[in-house]
Amino acid sequence: MPENTKSMASATGGSPRNSSGNGDKKVKVTQVASKPIPFTAFQALWVPGTTRICALGSNDSGFGIIQLYNLTSNPPSPTSPKKSSTTATPTLTKQQQPRLLLQSETEKKIQFKSGTFRASSRSSTLPHLLTGDFEGRVGLWDLSRAEVPVWIFRAHEDVVNCMDGVGSRTGRPEFVTGGRDGTVKLWDMRQDHKTAGATGSGAGVLGKPLSTMASPKKQVEGHDVWCVNMGVGGQGNDDEMLVVAGYDNGDLRVMDLRMGQAVFETNLQHGICSVELSPRRQGQAVGSRTLSSLAATTLEGSMHVFDLADGLFKPTTSTTAGLNATSTVTEEIVAVQSGDDSTLWQIRHIPQRPDMLAVTDGGGYMHLYEHGDEKTLTKQLGSHKLAEQGILSLEFNEDLEGLFVGCDLDNTLRVGMLHL
Repeated sequence: MPENTKSMASATGGSPRNSSGNGDKKVKVTQVASKPIPFTAFQALWVPGTTRICALGSNDSGFGIIQLYNLTSNPPSPTSPKKSSTTATPTLTKQQQPRLLLQSETEKKIQFKSGTFRASSRSSTLPHLLTGDFEGRVGLWDLSRAEVPVWIFRAHEDVVNCMDGVGSRTGRPEFVTGGRDGTVKLWDMRQDHKTAGATGSGAGVLGKPLSTMASPKKQVEGHDVWCVNMGVGGQGNDDEMLVVAGYDNGDLRVMDLRMGQAVFETNLQHGICSVELSPRRQGQAVGSRTLSSLAATTLEGSMHVFDLADGLFKPTTSTTAGLNATSTVTEEIVAVQSGDDSTLWQIRHIPQRPDMLAVTDGGGYMHLYEHGDEKTLTKQLGSHKLAEQGILSLEFNEDLEGLFVGCDLDNTLRVGMLHL
């Protein structure tokens, strides 16, 4: 584990990769640090292997912004402790509290809508950031030299709403993008995007993806793709890759890259804001069969959890009350109590605890849940008010269990800790 991640474990009260259970206790959430920012951030991302944070979005002038922050704390002064007959609980002074320090800022004429570090292989150096913008372009950025992108090319006819990759987890070079033009496209980091961008972006020529997956019920102009996710299916082998896409009309589609076809399709009745396959538990052997799940959230406050027997999309026989047995998987629908604004913006599993997930809503709340099994329902672990307005983005640190970063419509970056 990187040294700065170890130091943050002490500062925030967390522990790296602790897989102990939480029983029936409610999960406690504490704020670690917050920082007002002068633009609307659509995403806040952990730089893999560090406690650095990248925020991207656009400002009121129509320019795109990429900021890089370091989450740090000042060490306590080396003073001699006073002897006391009683043992006091140590507390951090204001100077010792973790802080978000701005390291760099880049302003561009293009407004950024989406981004990910997951397309780059994890390494000790600063990984490259992949971005999608409002003009349909995908760019790769070296944040240590962000004056110009490594490459940039036109991927979609309209806004690149979302993207995801698995390079940081599996080393595979593919990544996916979803656009307002109604398509999900699969790309390879090894493609010559630099040449494609130089010859095609000015003329409006689209890049050539490995494959294009259109809306399952494509109309004249298709459906807006709002969210995508890549994950490992089947027995957890890295070549058993699934791509999940959620659409503005409620369509949910799962595609198997090896088979080259959709393996599951349904409609959730409302626009799908976020989707995520539960990750493989850290330390879990490849090929071991476990119950995994797919979770999705919607505009109207419903969370849909699809249990996958052995990680596969196949019929189940569960008859538990509250579960809706579909033709392929077992679906549980959870009505999240989210106040006046029922939009559920993000759903994220905790990497070290894939049986636990967090949902953010339009009222600034984070709702915590624990997955059930074949015979039990999803259990709520509590709700916590983090902001006054909707939390657009949420991401957990892959090295320090429970440490998360989010950005909201208050134009504030927030770092917190789940005490599991």
